[in-house]
Amino acid sequence: MSSTNNQYHHPKYISRTNTQLTTLTPNSCLLAVLLVTRSSSGPTLTFHYPPRPRIESPQTRNIRSQSPSDSSSSSSSSEDDDADETSRTTATQQPGAASDAESRKTRFRRRDDSDADRAEPKKPRSAETVLGFKTEFLADMLAPKAAAARGRFEMSVDDIVYIGMPVHVRPDGTWRRSRKRKKKDEDGDEGENEGYAPEQEEEGQEGEEVEKGVEDLSIEDTGKVPEDEATKAADEDADDEREGETPTEQTNTESSMNMFHIVFVLNPPELEYQARTLQIYDYVVRRFSRTLKYEQDKDGYVWKEAEKIARLKEQAAHEDISYSELWRKIIDNSNLAHAISRIYIDISQNKIAHIFLNNHRTLSVQIPIVTEINRLPTLMDQPMPGLPLTTANSFGDEETEGDSILAKHFTLLFLEDIETIIKDIVAEPTESSASLAHFVKNVKPTQSFVQISIQSGIALHEIQVLARHLIQWRKARPIPPIHQRNTYIVSPNADMKRVPQLIPVYSKTFPTMPGLEKMLGMLSGPPRSFASFIPSKDHRGAYLEILAWLIRHSLVTELRTFAWIKIPRHIKQAVHEERLRQREENPDSPAPDDDEDEMLDEDSFILDPSKASGIESAWLEMACREHSSDVKALFERMLKYLNGQHALEKIAVREGIPRKEVRKVFSVMEKIIVYAKHW
Repeated sequence: MSSTNNQYHHPKYISRTNTQLTTLTPNSCLLAVLLVTRSSSGPTLTFHYPPRPRIESPQTRNIRSQSPSDSSSSSSSSEDDDADETSRTTATQQPGAASDAESRKTRFRRRDDSDADRAEPKKPRSAETVLGFKTEFLADMLAPKAAAARGRFEMSVDDIVYIGMPVHVRPDGTWRRSRKRKKKDEDGDEGENEGYAPEQEEEGQEGEEVEKGVEDLSIEDTGKVPEDEATKAADEDADDEREGETPTEQTNTESSMNMFHIVFVLNPPELEYQARTLQIYDYVVRRFSRTLKYEQDKDGYVWKEAEKIARLKEQAAHEDISYSELWRKIIDNSNLAHAISRIYIDISQNKIAHIFLNNHRTLSVQIPIVTEINRLPTLMDQPMPGLPLTTANSFGDEETEGDSILAKHFTLLFLEDIETIIKDIVAEPTESSASLAHFVKNVKPTQSFVQISIQSGIALHEIQVLARHLIQWRKARPIPPIHQRNTYIVSPNADMKRVPQLIPVYSKTFPTMPGLEKMLGMLSGPPRSFASFIPSKDHRGAYLEILAWLIRHSLVTELRTFAWIKIPRHIKQAVHEERLRQREENPDSPAPDDDEDEMLDEDSFILDPSKASGIESAWLEMACREHSSDVKALFERMLKYLNGQHALEKIAVREGIPRKEVRKVFSVMEKIIVYAKHW
């Protein structure tokens, strides 16, 4: 797990789905990653991974069914072989949806290269084909002129889309626009800080932009990445290419390269075209390209690596080595080629890609994945068994604006053992490692962030940042604090096929407790408080640990309670009669409305008690009139939760009211409250 001196990049990737579950199903659609460079001699396809990308379109699939293909080329490791094989499994749909207007798209007809790809020449060919094109032609297509390059590059060829961000040398010979350096620190060091990230010096302060942009990716409802940040960044990159400003301190006079372009090749399904291309651009392409841009400007890193790859290819042309052996040699000797291969392997498998560039720069990229859903998939959606099912919103409190802050009344549930997480933190020591490890040791799934802050002495804001960091790296997920008084059930979305595999793990973790089958059987019965399953107070801690384990493996979810206020007819009639008496005693008092008279024959719901109208307020006052002042005061504090949008279980946590008092108020006011159970 990577952390860089308090520079946290924490995507709000705890994605919620309402309409398009299929859009968010883990699937990068990644076919290949290409490196295109251009020098005075013209554009060149310098490197690509995997060595021989395969495209399973309907046409090529028909051809392969008629002519058997050879086995796949070997790669740098067994893991690379698996990834190369994975890359050959592709979607069969064509992305007919149009991209956004600011992207440039060109459509060409791709020649089929099934015969060429199946061949495994002993010596590398001087004019190979990649993705159905001669390398010279493909490089020329993917090397736009500086005047035409404005940030995001997108090109569709048949059912394949090429996404990238071309980087051109500036007119003054530098690769990036300079910015005013911060004031010298106490040591007088004006250069890079130890925790400096190149994204932060890009236009719009990329570090802040990355943090803000990933927080905005809730993929709510549609599963699409917001376009505002991407568009803004693209415009800034275009300005950087066009405008000539003060050169940076170091220029790359030795480099004859004037452009490089990292291109990601995808074949997204038609209905997911927009979401997939936006995701990979915002979260992988842009970050990777900008980091390379920084390193190229610093010491010509990209050009040095390109020359190294070219020399290896030239040597291979005179040696008796196979194509796959050449690619293995390139990956072993070129840091950039190895980074590209790692990004392809990890992103295509929906993992986090950790790469090390130029012997000092660490970069981690990922495509945010779905971590929970709030409704069951319909017949039109792709099933996703095993994902947590809950409507609890872990981002944003009622008293905050928007959903950018991790709710302070939530907590973390670790997805790995604490010892493993701490070991990962210690393995990559930074200035923030001690704080992160201290936080991990103090987290309990039964305590909210507020309670953890009080007990550990860590500031609440720092806890929220550290928690989001752990969420991003898929080490934990946010949940409402576990409590024995809450109700838990077997999740309707639980993957019960995994239970036989989990039984030995459960038995090893809880050897003296009831078996997994028995626990699931108890929680499958009529819903009741989890405390009713605990034999004694001495067993409470162990049973709560079991509950946390069941929730971690998405076998169990909390069944929460929602409520509305329903005013019965007799209370409405009493208010009406009282108003008539007041009218008789004081003719100047307002007369009852006609609509009010019509509502006397039926019960009425108050949909939003916190914004009750005049007559609704009168009904509430009449309903509370016979109760004590203490009950009235607590009921008024709880009114805002009685609109069917808030789970009643969070009232005690958010309002600081003892659960016993909450139950007492609801018991007293039960005649006007309607309840519903839902996850």
